[in-house]
Amino acid sequence: MGLPNLYICHTAYQVLVELVRAMKDTVPPDLILSSVIPNTEELAGRLSATGLFRCVRVFDEEACGNAIQPGFLRTLLLQRIMGRRNVEKYYGFSIDPKAYGAIYIHNDWSVLGRYLQDLKAPYVLCEDTMASTCHPDHPLIDEQRTLPHFKLRQKLGYGYLYWGDYKRVTAVETECAARTPLFPQKLREDSKSDRFHRLTDEQKALVRQVFLTRPLPENAEGAVLFLPRDFVSEGLLDGETQQKMFTAVVKAHCHGGPLFIKTHPRDAFDYSRLFPDAVILERTMPSEVLNFALPFRFKKAVTVESTVLKTLEVADEKLELSLTEALALLD
Repeated sequence: MGLPNLYICHTAYQVLVELVRAMKDTVPPDLILSSVIPNTEELAGRLSATGLFRCVRVFDEEACGNAIQPGFLRTLLLQRIMGRRNVEKYYGFSIDPKAYGAIYIHNDWSVLGRYLQDLKAPYVLCEDTMASTCHPDHPLIDEQRTLPHFKLRQKLGYGYLYWGDYKRVTAVETECAARTPLFPQKLREDSKSDRFHRLTDEQKALVRQVFLTRPLPENAEGAVLFLPRDFVSEGLLDGETQQKMFTAVVKAHCHGGPLFIKTHPRDAFDYSRLFPDAVILERTMPSEVLNFALPFRFKKAVTVESTVLKTLEVADEKLELSLTEALALLD
């Protein structure tokens, strides 16, 4: 039957990608969830219940010490050793690369990404978000490639290199190879959008089973979707002002049908306090699920200064307000 694959995820979107990929695997894969994903243990339980995975594990990256060493010799001699000890000896977690047909990770700048490099494990680097490698600007990668002796570092495996520049990255997945000039020799086109839209009704129901823990209303005619962004965590607004602003936005632009709220996974505010009659979709659900898993379309989708509407396909009308325009509704 061959060896299983291993998938490593740090966001809800990445979980969606690997859930859909697992539906095609002939051997049930293993899945590792970073505890930075909200409600990780509950999500892991629902993923296990699908029967698609051989094993679902949760890894607390914040519990592992920092293995990055100062200076050339310490980096060369100690960094790999300390990285493995932090994960295996002090945390009690290990990965055997030889046990897998392929290892897929989305964020290789993470503790788990560095651990794979400590193990000298080959891996496939997947997109962090939809079509991220297709973006025209990649300042972090550009900056990394200007490091002193970059080519020598890459050849010798000195220190850590991220975003596909590590020498044992076997492939870099992209939504569209024609739009991605970064890794001409390693690119592998794999359209997640196409994967999502090829799902059967049964597979879509399985996605809902994982990401929707509350039943949807039977009548959603004229539904309006509001997708707030948390400006408080970014230091742009205080909590009271943000709540008043969102209330004003909904009053001005979200009417005519039942109101749905879809928050960002890192936004922990209880929006039922502001909108008690709204359907609050799980914050752990990636917004991409809206495009193919719900049994209805939205009449309108509204957000404030967010890119989330760019990939939303299930709204007849889309409105993105600037922060200035949204605050003006308070006057």
